Amino acid sequence: MKVKKEISKELRGRYIVKYLDKNESIGIHEITSYCNISPVTVRRDLAELEDKGLLIRTHGGAIKPGNQVNLFDFDYKTLKNREEKIEICRRAAFFIKENETIYLDCGSTVFYMARYLKKMNNVRIITNSLPVVSELIQYPKIRIYLIGGELDNSRKALYGPMTENLLERYKADKAFIGAGGVSLAKGLSSIDEKEASITRKMAESATQVFLLCDSTKLEKDTYFNYSSLSKVTCLITDRNADTDIINLYKKNNINILTC
Repeated sequence: MKVKKEISKELRGRYIVKYLDKNESIGIHEITSYCNISPVTVRRDLAELEDKGLLIRTHGGAIKPGNQVNLFDFDYKTLKNREEKIEICRRAAFFIKENETIYLDCGSTVFYMARYLKKMNNVRIITNSLPVVSELIQYPKIRIYLIGGELDNSRKALYGPMTENLLERYKADKAFIGAGGVSLAKGLSSIDEKEASITRKMAESATQVFLLCDSTKLEKDTYFNYSSLSKVTCLITDRNADTDIINLYKKNNINILTC
């Protein structure tokens, strides 16, 4: 019986791009079957092609870049590095205790925290995120405080002066926040000022701050800087984080955990 050979990286890339030229999406299964490679190799190939702007990774595969309507869109953001975000939130959930008050910001990473809170008792959640509320609304033992403000439809969250004023009235044991970029030199940054303002308010009003971000955001700076790393109690990232960066953060007394 003749064993099918693994297709080279260059040819795999051509196959994926050509497939997406004719179809809206491609699944990991299609690539593994055609190219005779492991799912791990497929994900690595897709990540490199995404960096080149040739596709957009999703859970279970990729879509053509033309499907990207809005970089700020919440649904789009939750699909990027989804598996890494889920693992980060699984780890972060261990820090939550019953009877605590916690902030959850409206980030696409923090959203996945909701699935690990459903079995907890007497946890009070303060958030501006509609998806978080939607995930937890059927669980009466979770007390939810939705902070009012102006609705941003694409981000599915509430923002504005009213939101910030209301946040100033609350105090939380812990805040779980995200960031568009994190660096030792400039701290936390965001691609949007209004998101940054809400996240900063949550961090300022919490006793402990947990920063949840996938490894692609480490040592990256985005449009708007809003906080130093000194406010962060613990930074939780995924296992793909560069070892040199992790060691550098630890040398600078940043408490960093990898899943």
